[in-house]
Amino acid sequence: MISIQESYVDLIYLREYLPGEYLPQKNLTKKAAVLFLHGYPGSQKNYDIAEHLAFQGFHCYVMHYRGSWKSKGDYSLLSIYEDVHRVIHFLRQKGFENKAISLIGSSWGGFVALEILAKYPDLCKVILLAPFINIGAHEGDLSDVSDFLAAVTRPAIKNYEKEKLFSDLKVVQKEFNPWHKLKEIEGKNVLIIHGSVDQLCPIAYSRQLKFQFKTEARLYELQNQDHFLSTREILYEFCLTFLTEP
Repeated sequence: MISIQESYVDLIYLREYLPGEYLPQKNLTKKAAVLFLHGYPGSQKNYDIAEHLAFQGFHCYVMHYRGSWKSKGDYSLLSIYEDVHRVIHFLRQKGFENKAISLIGSSWGGFVALEILAKYPDLCKVILLAPFINIGAHEGDLSDVSDFLAAVTRPAIKNYEKEKLFSDLKVVQKEFNPWHKLKEIEGKNVLIIHGSVDQLCPIAYSRQLKFQFKTEARLYELQNQDHFLSTREILYEFCLTFLTEP
């Protein structure tokens, strides 16, 4: 059996999926944590993957960024990074070293996961599910991203107007864009899973992304799958296999 607990790290809601004391841990040689970074609020939180991995012995933590769903405070694209740093510090206090912590980031959470990996290159593994990566290099590109995000903001997020969103995107592009840092990151510790017919975050960007690291990342293309990767059993298998590889 596993246990599911809810807690807060400051303003941040955290759902913990913890393996039971007598649950066999056949695939693990040491205690390991997986932190889930969801996409822009309104998309999946991947509770199902966390539950599946917990049954395999992983300690899984699904956070809600500040101001989204069950978390308190006001949402901002900029505060996400501080939130993730706080939760990683929380995991360290629980006894997990960086090398025992893996990230699973979906959509915008994949973009954030790469920036966090650049900050903490000694993290164990990173899995990117249909990652958003193309923030663009020009203000016109940012305007398109801003229009898209603003369209899906309500009702998941309150009091985050398009003007503030666009202003925050410009800061993200300048200060938190991982694209130019990838050559310093070992791609062998990165798995990308992307649907071949994703219209929200086209797979073409993931095909480019896999070659941007110091060593090539791994890309699994799921045929006829869209942004939400509905064939969940395949995801469970790919995630578990990658996380338990030496």
